[in-house]
Amino acid sequence: MGVVTRAQAKRMRSGGPDLISLLPDEILGSIISLLPTEQGARTQILSSRWRPLWRSAPLNLEPYGLASSIDEDVVSRILTEHRGVARRFKAPPHILDGDPATLDRWLRSPALNNLQELRLYFPPFVLPMLPIPQSAMRFMSTLRVAHFSCCQFAVDAACRIHFPNLHYLSLFSISISDDCLRTVLAACPALDKFDLEYCFYISPKPTIPASTLCFSSTLRVARFGQCQFPDATALKVHFPYLQHLELRMVTISERSLHAMLSSCPALNSLMLTGNFGFRKFVINSLKLKRVGMYFGRSNTEIELEELIVVNAPCLEILHQRGPFEGNMRISIVSAPKLKILGRLTDNISKLELGTTVFEGPRAIRVATTMRSVKVLALRLHSLSLHMAINFMICFPCLEKLYIKTHVATENMRLHNSLGRNECLDFHLKKLRIKHYLGKGSHLAFAKFFVLNASVLESLVLVVGPEMEESDWWIENQRRQLQLEKRASIACEIKFSSDDHSSYHRDIQEQDPFD
Repeated sequence: MGVVTRAQAKRMRSGGPDLISLLPDEILGSIISLLPTEQGARTQILSSRWRPLWRSAPLNLEPYGLASSIDEDVVSRILTEHRGVARRFKAPPHILDGDPATLDRWLRSPALNNLQELRLYFPPFVLPMLPIPQSAMRFMSTLRVAHFSCCQFAVDAACRIHFPNLHYLSLFSISISDDCLRTVLAACPALDKFDLEYCFYISPKPTIPASTLCFSSTLRVARFGQCQFPDATALKVHFPYLQHLELRMVTISERSLHAMLSSCPALNSLMLTGNFGFRKFVINSLKLKRVGMYFGRSNTEIELEELIVVNAPCLEILHQRGPFEGNMRISIVSAPKLKILGRLTDNISKLELGTTVFEGPRAIRVATTMRSVKVLALRLHSLSLHMAINFMICFPCLEKLYIKTHVATENMRLHNSLGRNECLDFHLKKLRIKHYLGKGSHLAFAKFFVLNASVLESLVLVVGPEMEESDWWIENQRRQLQLEKRASIACEIKFSSDDHSSYHRDIQEQDPFD
């Protein structure tokens, strides 16, 4: 980096050249390459000093969004005029919706020589699916990341496949034969991240080939979707270094699922999304830190009914989300490091936390305290202060409570033995209530925490847009909540129509693979 002289600094203070423009071309080029394509190109208008930089900076060609001003002509002109090395080429559906010959011409451009990252997103719902151009194979020796979406993946039999440097291969919503898949995977000796999701509108779902599940001893992250795992295949799985596994819209038996997980001794993160074929899922793992489970309602498939955490000494996040009407049974026997738990519902037929037992919204016995839990998410048909207090007794060190509800009843029953509450007095800092209606049980619930949560820092009440925009309604709410009597003078009360919950950020911050 060059040294700024006193004379230069004086000129800058008097409106002279800016400091960043004094940096060497190589550094400025690296900065420009980190910007989105359109913003990077606009740096040419800053000054004569910047005008030639973009054309020689490392090329990251990424047209974003359907409203992007980068069309086929602009892409062609960039590839013709750019003189810098190629790093990334990403083409979304609105670019690839034209003549396939155009894509083939782009991929053969000398500007993309030594390309490291290739992402092609073909238009969805197009039949027959468009094939990947054979010209994409010319980057085999240099690619580190390859992502192909909504296309037909086939390789010319005469083409010798070898991806020596490929670390991440993503095949999303694709059509690919077993032989082709086997050939591609065998050609990726350094692969450590692999996504395979078949086209979702193919019926019946393809059966995943056994070769896919035992091809690489280097694999660290794997995601599989829209397929079936037969017992004979799943029982042969062996991923000795796999740390993150995700199954999405997969049909797999209970026996195969547990056998598959036991064959991943290093696994610390597991995501199950919309899977079927098993009624019981047992977590018995010494390494698992994060488990996320998302299920929909099906009238035809076998679906999850019981979740049991037998022994999970490293488990920190347990997040499950099923249909609102679901009545799953949950039992947590041993999870001493559990920090984030959700979303529990009042439709759960039975919840056992050690020796504490809940049946639906009613606590039969509150005997176990889980002091490790800091974040709790609840989805309740109607707010129950009695239930919330029972959870705070069970989780005395709770710091964040997220609640999604719907119905506002007129009566709010208080806890029978409400006295000093460690959670309310010393720990609860954030409370968020989604679908807050400002009356009945909703108003009483929020008011209770305003008046009793001694260290509360943030109370967010998610309301409809018409309520958020009504100054009279918000002022009336503040008066009824008796904010002048709040237990925590530092508490900020916010009415918002923003549907985004920081609960999801709490989960993601703990997951390095998200």
